[in-house]
Amino acid sequence: METLVQFQVFSETIIKPSSPTPISFRYHKLSSIDQSIQNVYGSMAFFYQKSHASDDWPPNEIISQVLQIALSKTLTYYYPMAGRLLNNLFVDCNDTGAQFIEARIQCPMSEILKQYSHSQLKEQIFPRSLFSCVPEGGSLLIVQLNYFGCGSIAVGVCTAHKVADASTISTFMNDWAAMARRESSDFPSPHFNGASLFPPVLNDPKLVQYNPPNSETIVTKRFLFHASKIEELKAMAADSGLNNLTRYEVVTALIYSCAICATMMNTGSFRPSILANAVNIRSLTISPLPQKYVGNFVRFFPVCVTLDDEVGLKILVHKLRDGKIKFHNEFNEIGGMSGGEVAMVKGNEGNNFDVYYCSSLCTFPFYDVDFGWGRPSLVCLAARGEVMNTFILMDMEDGIGIDAHVMLKQVDMCVFERNELLRSFAYSDPISRM
Repeated sequence: METLVQFQVFSETIIKPSSPTPISFRYHKLSSIDQSIQNVYGSMAFFYQKSHASDDWPPNEIISQVLQIALSKTLTYYYPMAGRLLNNLFVDCNDTGAQFIEARIQCPMSEILKQYSHSQLKEQIFPRSLFSCVPEGGSLLIVQLNYFGCGSIAVGVCTAHKVADASTISTFMNDWAAMARRESSDFPSPHFNGASLFPPVLNDPKLVQYNPPNSETIVTKRFLFHASKIEELKAMAADSGLNNLTRYEVVTALIYSCAICATMMNTGSFRPSILANAVNIRSLTISPLPQKYVGNFVRFFPVCVTLDDEVGLKILVHKLRDGKIKFHNEFNEIGGMSGGEVAMVKGNEGNNFDVYYCSSLCTFPFYDVDFGWGRPSLVCLAARGEVMNTFILMDMEDGIGIDAHVMLKQVDMCVFERNELLRSFAYSDPISRM
């Protein structure tokens, strides 16, 4: 049963860069990959547990002041995030600023965490605009600082996906945190060269925005794969003949297999499907790019399941490995499969194929985001409600286990979460077990 909590937004302000953006940097070109990304917010919440045994925890007023001053300084370096989008071609880096919201939630943080999967509670952690497209003239960065009755805090961060992928958000958050800790010896050094590598285009049908259908009720649930269970899963798949299986391969294969099985049980028949796997291409270019390259540097490689005897774990692990190797080999020649092209696959196949998406945020140092009062006790995503058939993998706090966010139609989720194979490797609704 959902707990009713008192929630109040008591402050909203605009944070501008501490120094004006030079005229020569006024217009930041989007890359062709940025252009193909939906005009939505990507979002994360960073939960910080107050330690009552420590005297280092600052008062709320100091926390707010530290975050706002550090954000203003950080935006001087990440100036596009303080600008506004123009016609899917540019960011007008006009220093309009980022939104900064403060809210009180009159309950312990533990109560929110126990029921985080409920949309009403999730929406309180994030700005309301998270659950809509980025409006014309809207902020590209929105921060909501939440104060809990127990003294703990949560920082909800929403960034326009047009200007930031997961790697960018990770880099930005760690630079902001370093600025808050006053580690001025190492100033942020983001690079904004995406458009020179992937030039923007006009009137390209590949860049037509794909809007997922929202007529179905979509449910997001989280499944926790502890390190020991991942090793068991690797052992189960090992006799497929592959060596050095990765966390991503075995967990993704299991989730994909169980999702297909759920659809089969609900429809009574097998449907061919495509799994589009996101790849951070910064390390794949001929001259590897630093992780501090800002924007979207993501391509996709497909895994196709066209026969019902291809749904098993071992076969899917093989398909994932083969698809990844092919993508790496061909990337510099053909550029891989873009997000826009994935949408075209969906459109061209019509009702003949189901399309799934998987993205791994593992290895990005989200748990290193320390503003001066310690590392976060939990980092979570907030998924927009209409994103269907999507799996997002994150590190657990130990950096070894995997925290998987799975978004499926409600009817499919009811079957998916009862899958015995899945239940033998993953805990569902893991936050309630903290």
